[in-house]
Amino acid sequence: MATTKYGGKSIQELSAYTDSIRITHADLTASSTTQTIQKDVKAGDQVRFVAYKLHTSFDGGATSALTLNVGDGSDLDRFIDNPSIHADASAIVFGPQVLPGTDSIGKVYAVDDTIDILFTATGANVSVLTAGDIEIFFNIININNVSDDFKNS
Repeated sequence: MATTKYGGKSIQELSAYTDSIRITHADLTASSTTQTIQKDVKAGDQVRFVAYKLHTSFDGGATSALTLNVGDGSDLDRFIDNPSIHADASAIVFGPQVLPGTDSIGKVYAVDDTIDILFTATGANVSVLTAGDIEIFFNIININNVSDDFKNS
């Protein structure tokens, strides 16, 4: 039996996280209680897994809570659903925690789109935060590229 590789990488290597975004309090500048940061995805991209590590809980100003949602225009919390990442609460350091009955398979995008990373503060605008650091990890492969590579090998 032959082992197929994509781009010289094994299936094990392809199953790891491929991208990450690190966001600190300094990136949250909106004079609003919400701010969305976007990551582009292309037609044919399959977002298979999304996770995060809270390096430093967010805090500052009169904020009393901060939550995180990661999704897209059709489902705002498709990948990560509302964990607390603020120092005044029991901050959840790693995630997501997959809940029973939820879909953790991911999504293949038929058209160019964005992954939306939504921060929602309570008590004050996100721009008053003076501490906080989170890294969000993505496992994304482009089905078009995989298909072409397998076809040509």
